[in-house]
Amino acid sequence: MVVHRPPDSRLLSNLIAHEKEYTKHFTSLFPLSHAALASLSAYSAASPSENPYSSTAAGSLAQVLAAIVDVLAGADDALQRYLHVVEKWREQLVLLKELEDDVGAILRDREIL
Repeated sequence: MVVHRPPDSRLLSNLIAHEKEYTKHFTSLFPLSHAALASLSAYSAASPSENPYSSTAAGSLAQVLAAIVDVLAGADDALQRYLHVVEKWREQLVLLKELEDDVGAILRDREIL
């Protein structure tokens, strides 16, 4: 059985603060990610396009690295979309807090009258 308590704006404020901190740290990773991806891409371009040590269809080092770069770039794009959604979520939480504050003010005014 869940016990319901009256709303406490501190809980929502705490959630908003943590979401803000989370997105701040998450955003700081993207420049590093882009730099690492650019370095891997450059290494891939400089790698041999043929694999003299293997006759299998595994592909050359350049092809394998290019495929890895594509996968990592896709993951990076997905993480950026995720971050955008989390930021929108935080904006909605801020709006919810404002509405809760307005309702709280109305209830206090009602008690005074």
